[in-house]
Amino acid sequence: MQPDSHLPESAKRLKAARHSLWERARNGSVGGFAWEYTHMVDRYFEERILEAGPQRFTFTLIAVGGYGRGRLCPGSDIDVLLLFKRRIPQAAEAFVKTLLFPLWDLNLDLGYGVRTVADCTSLARKDFQVLASLLDARPLAGDAEVFQAFGTAFDKKVLNRKGTDFARNLAEHNQTRAHQYGDATGMLEPELKNGLGGLRDGQQVHWLTRFMAVMGAKPVFLPEELARMREDQAFLNRVRTALHLAAGRKNDQLFFDLQPPTARLMGFTAQDDSPEAKGRSVEFFLSRLHQAMTRIKAMRQAIFQEGFPLPLSNPPTLLASNLGVGPQGIYFKNHSAATPENILNAFLESARSGLPLTWGARRLIRQTPGRFAQKLIDRKTTLSTLIQLFMAPHAGPACDGLLETRLLPAIFPEFGDVEHLIQFNDYHVHPVGRHTLATIARLASFNNDTSDWTGAMAATIERPETLILAGFFHDLGKGESSHSLAGASIAREVLTRYEQHPTIIDDVVFLVEHHLLLPKTATRRDLSDERVISDVAGIIGTRNRLKMLHLLSVADSMATGPRAWNSWTQSLLSELYYKVRNLLEHGPLSHPREARRLVSAKNAIITAVADMDGDFVRNAIEAMPPRAFLALNTETLMKQMQQVLKLRDAVAEDRIRKPSKIAGKGVSIIEAALGKADGTYTLTIAALDSPGLFATIAGALALHGLNILAADIFTWKDGTAVDVFTVGEPPENLFPHEVWARVKRSIGYARVGKLDIESRLEDRRNSPLTMKRPGPRLRPIVTIDNSASDFYTVIEVAATDRTGFLFDMARTLANLSLSIHLAKITTIKGRAADIFHIRDTEGGKLTDSARLQAVHEALLLAAGPTS
Repeated sequence: MQPDSHLPESAKRLKAARHSLWERARNGSVGGFAWEYTHMVDRYFEERILEAGPQRFTFTLIAVGGYGRGRLCPGSDIDVLLLFKRRIPQAAEAFVKTLLFPLWDLNLDLGYGVRTVADCTSLARKDFQVLASLLDARPLAGDAEVFQAFGTAFDKKVLNRKGTDFARNLAEHNQTRAHQYGDATGMLEPELKNGLGGLRDGQQVHWLTRFMAVMGAKPVFLPEELARMREDQAFLNRVRTALHLAAGRKNDQLFFDLQPPTARLMGFTAQDDSPEAKGRSVEFFLSRLHQAMTRIKAMRQAIFQEGFPLPLSNPPTLLASNLGVGPQGIYFKNHSAATPENILNAFLESARSGLPLTWGARRLIRQTPGRFAQKLIDRKTTLSTLIQLFMAPHAGPACDGLLETRLLPAIFPEFGDVEHLIQFNDYHVHPVGRHTLATIARLASFNNDTSDWTGAMAATIERPETLILAGFFHDLGKGESSHSLAGASIAREVLTRYEQHPTIIDDVVFLVEHHLLLPKTATRRDLSDERVISDVAGIIGTRNRLKMLHLLSVADSMATGPRAWNSWTQSLLSELYYKVRNLLEHGPLSHPREARRLVSAKNAIITAVADMDGDFVRNAIEAMPPRAFLALNTETLMKQMQQVLKLRDAVAEDRIRKPSKIAGKGVSIIEAALGKADGTYTLTIAALDSPGLFATIAGALALHGLNILAADIFTWKDGTAVDVFTVGEPPENLFPHEVWARVKRSIGYARVGKLDIESRLEDRRNSPLTMKRPGPRLRPIVTIDNSASDFYTVIEVAATDRTGFLFDMARTLANLSLSIHLAKITTIKGRAADIFHIRDTEGGKLTDSARLQAVHEALLLAAGPTS
C-alpha cells in the first residue's frame, strides 16, 4: 500500500476498507461485494463533505449509472453528479476537487458532472445515454429539496415525453451491441456487461418498466418475474465482481483463462480440484451463467416487443385457428385455445411470420410446459410440425421461444439433458443446445436459398427432412465417450417412437453416427491415398448419403465456429467430397491401378519438360518418391523439377565459396503461390535434406508469424528435399515477398548454426507484442495409429497451442530418428491438433512396442507447457 499521509481521514478509511474487502473477496466472499463497496463509497462522500466544512451554496450530490444502482464491482467507474437547483456557483469547481482528488489518488476511475436541474432535463431530452444514467440517480448527500426538484422536473419534462424516443434509441444501440459484443447467451467467452443477455439488458428492462408506469401503460411483467430477473442480475453482478478480481483489473469479457479462477471465486470449484474436476465445475458454472443470461435477454426482447411495439405494415395471415396476431406478437384468443396442438401451431406460425409469441402466451406455456408436452410426446404429428418449424424462413424467434418456455426440452428430454452442456475448450463457440439449433438453421438456409452451391446440392436431396432430423440429433449424445454412436442410438429410439419411415430412420442414424467422418478424414488423412478415399466411399455407399453427409458436415462446422470452418477446411472438405463422389459414380476401377497411374504420371511429366536436360529429367524422375506422382499434378511436378534444378546450381556455386563442412547446407529455394483456399499461400521449399530440416522450416515460419495449415514432404533418393507448406496470410503491414525472403534467410542461418530458432521462438512467445490471451489449458493427448494408412504410422498430438508448437513436435520426432512425410496442422484459437504421417529409418511403419512407448512419452513431454 502506498504512503497515505497526504490523504484526508475519509480517504484513508476508504482505502483500508477497500483493501479488507478485496482480501475477503479474493478468498471467495463475493456475494455482498457490490452492496458493501457501494456503501463504503457512500460513506466516504458523506465524511468528505463533513471534512470540507459548511458550504455557502445549496447542492445535492447524486450517484448515477452503476454507482447509482448500487452495483459497484472492483473495476467499476464511480459516476457522480453535483446538482444545483438554478445556477452553478463559482465555488463549485473547488468543491468538486475537494471531493474527488483523494479518490484519484486512490487510482479509482471517476466520472463526474456539475449541472443544474434545467441542464439535466435538457441534456436528457437530447442524449439517451445521459437519460439512462439519470434514470438510476440516487442522492448521496446535500439538500433534499434540490433532489426533489430534480425528480419533479425529470418526471414531468422527460419521463412523460421521451419514452418512445428512448426505447427507439435503445433498440438502435442494441443492434450496435449485437454487432460489437455478440449474443452472450450462447457464447463461451461471454461479455457480461454489454453482450446481449448481459447486465445492460436487465437495466433496460428496469428503465423501460419505469417509463411505462409513468405513461400509464399496462405492465408486461408480473412482480415475481421482475423479482426473478433481479436475482439473475445479482448473479451476473457477482460473476462480474469475481471476473474483475481474477483479472486484477476491469474486464467484462469472460475469457477462457479467467474462467477457472472466476468459477473458484464464485464457489463452483475448489483450489485443490483436479484439472478434470475443475473443467467439469467450470462447465457447470458457465451453464448456470447462460441460463440466467437467456432469461434476462428474453425479458428485454419482450418489453421492446410489447411495451413499445412497431406497427405491422402487413400483418401475416395465420393458418392456425384460435390465434391472434398484432404488433406485440402472436397470442391465444383465450386460455381454452392453448391446447397442446395449438401451442405447437403457434410456434410454427412464429417461424413462418418472424413474430414471437407474446410474453403472456409464453408465460402460459412456461408455467406448466410438462403438462402440454405430455400430450405431444411420441405423436407423429408433433415431429412433423417441428420439422416444418425448423425449415421455416424465420425459425430463429420460434426456436428461442421453444427454449425459453422449456417446451422443446419437455417434449425431447434427450435434448434437455445436453442443452446447456458446455465443453471447456474453445473449439465450439456455443453450448450444445444453441449449437444444435444453429446447425439446424444452417441446414434450413441451404433448403431456402438455391443461389449458393449448398442450396443447389440441398435441392437434390431426396428427403430434405432427413437432414433436419440429423442436425437435431447429431450432438444429443454429447457427454458420452462416443457421442456419435450414442447420438445414433438416441435417434433410432426416438424416431421409432415417433413412427418415422424406416428409410428416414436408417439415414438419420447413419448421418448422426458418421457426422464427423468427412471433417476428420479431410483434416487428418492423406487425400492422395486411394485407400483413404476408398474407405470413406465404402462407409458412405450412396451418392445421396454422401451429399447429405457433406451438407451436415458443412452446417455443423459453420455452427461450431471459426476453428472448424474457414476457407482451408472448406477446401479440404470439397476435395474429399469430389474424390469420393467420383469413386461412387464410376466405381473403384475407374482409375488405372497405382502402377499404371505412376507410369502415366511419369510419361506426362517427361512430355511437359521436354525442353529440359534429358539426363536430369531421367535422374529426377528416378529419384522422386512415388507418392509425388500420385499426390501432385503434372504442372506442380514440373515446377518442382525446375526448382530443384535451381537448387543444384545454387549449391554448386555455394560449394565454390564456402568450406566443405557447411557448403550447400544453408541454401534453399523458396517458391510461393496463392493457395487453393482464400487467404492461404503454398510455399515450396527445396533444400538438401538433413535430419531436422522439417523442424527448422516449421520453426522459421512460426518465427515470422505464419500460421501453418498443412505440410507435404517429398524426399528424393538423391538427398534432395522438397517440402510443401500451406500457410495463412503473412502478418499485417508486411508484403508477402518480404516475409518469404526473411523465412529463407532464417532457414539458411539456422542450418549453418548462425540462428538458434528454439531460443528465438521462446523470445517470441514471451514478447508482449506477440503474446495472446491463452485458451483453456488442455491435457496433452498423443495417439499413435498403425491401421489408418498402409504405408505410414499416423501420430496425432492434441494440446494447448503455442507459438512454435509444430517446431517442438517436429524436432522431437527428428530426435527420435523418425521422418515426417505428411502433416496436417490445426493451429487456430488456442488449440493445436497436429497429425503426422511418419516412417522409421528403414522406411517402414513404427512397430516396435518399446519404441512406440518411447515416442508416446517424448511427444507428451514436448506437448506440455513450456514454462
